[in-house]
Amino acid sequence: MVDKGILQQKYYHGLLPREDISEMLHKPGEYLIRTSEPVKGQPRQFVLSAVGEKQSDANHFVIRESKDHQVFVDKQGFPTIIELVNHYVTTKEPFYTTKKDVKVVMKHAVERQKWELSHEDVDMQKKLGEGAFGEVWKGKLLKILDPSGQPVPVAVKTAKLEAMNKEQIKELMREARLMRNLDHINVVKFYGVAAGQEPLYVIMELADGGALDSALAKQHFPIIKKYEMILQAASGLAYIHASNLIHRDVAARNCLYGGGQVKIADFGLTREGPSYSMDLKKKVPIRWLPPETISGGLYVYKTDVFAFGIMAWEITEDGKEPYPGMKVLEVAMKVMQDYRMSFNAEVNAEFASYILAHCWCKSHEERFTMDKIVKWLRTFVKGQGGNPGKSGVSTPLSKNKVWYY
Repeated sequence: MVDKGILQQKYYHGLLPREDISEMLHKPGEYLIRTSEPVKGQPRQFVLSAVGEKQSDANHFVIRESKDHQVFVDKQGFPTIIELVNHYVTTKEPFYTTKKDVKVVMKHAVERQKWELSHEDVDMQKKLGEGAFGEVWKGKLLKILDPSGQPVPVAVKTAKLEAMNKEQIKELMREARLMRNLDHINVVKFYGVAAGQEPLYVIMELADGGALDSALAKQHFPIIKKYEMILQAASGLAYIHASNLIHRDVAARNCLYGGGQVKIADFGLTREGPSYSMDLKKKVPIRWLPPETISGGLYVYKTDVFAFGIMAWEITEDGKEPYPGMKVLEVAMKVMQDYRMSFNAEVNAEFASYILAHCWCKSHEERFTMDKIVKWLRTFVKGQGGNPGKSGVSTPLSKNKVWYY
């Protein structure tokens, strides 16, 4: 079924999964159009999602097509989806779910949210990389202007949905759903998704310095700059924790560097706190994990604190892999036996002792919180003659509390 006119309608939400749709539809009579979730070997279908009378959740009606190319959700057919929608909205003619137990009367279209962008909003300029499921491009977001009046530069992940299964697409959209609630200078900014057609675009802030581990290896920053970078990463992670999230994959490779700021990125493994238990059979980045995760698959906020300590070591070592010379199995055994890495001679002894004593404790309960670590780092960086950053406030959008960074 091809109905290009529907793509331009504000109530068309494209490839968004049910999890996103369910957040938008609550009141009887609310409706929108989307496309079905992928089933291998089958074409996508258009779906009418609408809330029935005396309901607060949506019902989902596949829009079917007859042999004479009429579209319908009930008995009556229409030449296009737009005409189908217009008919039911203007006449208030009801239709029913399959079991005839829910009556639907279409009243109010739910339009695309601010973060639901169009492919036309993005000027794709240069391919930066390619993977199994898609590509990463440098581009410009035409509808958002920077202070000089120019479209903001962005990084665009394009997703080849035919190469992804249903769960992988859900994970991608779940990551986007988490990121749109975050707003902090040390967390990579999420601008939105373009889901009207394939390929799906996930649009984020472009960090001109690229991945932090690569930037560290190339530029060999002075030690005072490295302390500032560690403070920046700590500020971003503290904000993430204040937003009730456990990142679960804190590492230099999962941060970006742009505009002189470290930005926490890659929220693919992120989960809501205060704890998360993982299947021990799953592949995990052992070199960044604390004892409670290696032995029992447990993640808490302070699991990130341990990983943050490892990342601090990475930053002081120009992005080198932690536990140099050791194989993964040896790392796991050594960490469980209380082995901890040493910092190089260039690193301030007070700083090294602080990470060892307060980030790398065996018991997660003994580790300091990220907000406490940020406060200490700010004083430390200032004392070393560095720039501790501006003191300001930022409010996690998912909570009604003020966060200092």
